[in-house]
Amino acid sequence: MEIEIKGKIPQDPRERVLAIEAVAQAICQNVNADPADCIMMLLTAAVHIQSKYSKDSAKDNITVLAGCLGHATVAAEGFFKLRPVSATLRAKLAQEEA
Repeated sequence: MEIEIKGKIPQDPRERVLAIEAVAQAICQNVNADPADCIMMLLTAAVHIQSKYSKDSAKDNITVLAGCLGHATVAAEGFFKLRPVSATLRAKLAQEEA
């Protein structure tokens, strides 16, 4: 597989996120995979990138990765309008945490 980037890479982080999302969706469409596979693909890529540059073990990086997911959620909420969590789901999550 060869990746070719045509045009100027956006300076805006939001636009770069959208570009990465579009590539992941295109890959899933090309292989007739469920669009939800994009999520697993992107998370796996994030873990792989982190493991390449971290000197710590995967076990030690789990907390860091969990924090990164939290920060990514906050960033996404800032970039895009996220759907509100339903009261039913909120109650279920609270029950699971207890």
